[in-house]
Amino acid sequence: MLMTTTIADDLVVAGAISAANIVFGAVTISPQVNTPTASEVKLNQPDTNEPVVLLCAHSAFPWTRVREVGFRFSSPTGFTAYIFRTSEADTTVHWLSWQPALI
Repeated sequence: MLMTTTIADDLVVAGAISAANIVFGAVTISPQVNTPTASEVKLNQPDTNEPVVLLCAHSAFPWTRVREVGFRFSSPTGFTAYIFRTSEADTTVHWLSWQPALI
């Protein structure tokens, strides 16, 4: 049975939000200089919808040594994270993924 609640006002949430369709983590990528370098990220999402993925590289030199982060091949079981750097420093890429609800 699907239950819904409609809120016709501002919603303020204090504390943490937890839901089975939201996952997050980090992956360390050892990049090749001036070449998009990939790393597979495995997810254990409960639904079959394609997830929405956000990435952020942890770097002291954004847009100088870390030029770009991105992803492709998103599926309920994972995605491929990419980084483009002008140096070979190992870089942690934090990610957040959620799946739209099945309606």
